[in-house]
Amino acid sequence: MDRYYSHEYRRYWEKDYRKGYQDGWSDGTPHRKGLRRSRNGILLGVCQGFADWLEIPAWPLRLGMVIAFFASGFWPIGALYLVAAIAMKPESR
Repeated sequence: MDRYYSHEYRRYWEKDYRKGYQDGWSDGTPHRKGLRRSRNGILLGVCQGFADWLEIPAWPLRLGMVIAFFASGFWPIGALYLVAAIAMKPESR
C-alpha cells in the first residue's frame, strides 16, 4: 500500500502539480513592474509611478510629499522630486 501511494504521489507531483510551473511554487514571472513615471500622474507622475511600483494607492504618497514640502521649506524635497522626475523613465504607452 505504501509503495502504491508513493508512486501515485510522484505521478501527481510530476504531471499535475507542476503543470505550468517552472519550479513548482510560482511561474517565475516577476510580480512588480519596473519603476517608471506615470503618464496619469498629477505633477510629472513621480508619486503615481512610485504608487504603481509599490502597488498601493497614490494618495498617501502625495499627502506625504505635500507634508514634506511644507516641513522642509520646499528646497530639499523639491530638488529630490525634480531629480526623481528626471531620473525615472516615463511609462510606455
